[in-house]
Amino acid sequence: MTQTARDLESTFVHAWELLARNWVLVLPGLVLAVLSAVAQFVFVVIILGAYVITGNGSQDALVASHALVAIVIVVITIAFALAQMAYVTGMAGGAWQHGRTTLRDGWDALVHRFGPILFAAALLFLIGLCAAVLSTVTFLVPLAVYAVFFIYTMASVIIGGRGPADAIAESARVAMRNFWPTAGVVVLIAVISVAGAWIGDLLGHVSAFAGWLLAGVLQQVIVAYASLVVAGEYLKLTNQPTA
Repeated sequence: MTQTARDLESTFVHAWELLARNWVLVLPGLVLAVLSAVAQFVFVVIILGAYVITGNGSQDALVASHALVAIVIVVITIAFALAQMAYVTGMAGGAWQHGRTTLRDGWDALVHRFGPILFAAALLFLIGLCAAVLSTVTFLVPLAVYAVFFIYTMASVIIGGRGPADAIAESARVAMRNFWPTAGVVVLIAVISVAGAWIGDLLGHVSAFAGWLLAGVLQQVIVAYASLVVAGEYLKLTNQPTA
């Protein structure tokens, strides 16, 4: 299926309508963000506590404990980010396919598709790393192409049920046939994200705690909306039924 500007506009409008009817889409991101922060705090306390008990104040032990803290934080952040992607994308697919979604849609995606999601993320990381290296001498063009051609990969894995390599190939095929609409999706999502970050920063100047809280909620609303847009485009462009 090829798409017009009017089709793309309808996706953004309908995605907002679905979000308005399915605010539960915001909940998984909020819960997982809190759990991620708690997990990071617990592991950092454990690691630094172990250093205090057994490190004997040595510089090498201090450096090793800080390196381990950094690694643990990165691993926890990635794990919870992938869990959130699985959960929210599964719910976004349910919203488009049935008009309504529940937490069960996200749970099913997380339980049944987390393995393929993990492998797809690893492949995307390697491709993105190559694109980043090439971008240092090609004015960021490879990164822009990467963002456009692989935007539907996770939707293909989670909603389409494809394997990691097949999902990457399908995303590239769909984006190739609809390059400009897909580029428009990427640009508009980026603009919405930047605007959300700017609003969050403004709220932070008004009140530190309230600004932090509202900025966190706003960030999850943007994530949910972007997931709905990508899921909707994926279903439309692969000719899958929607409610």
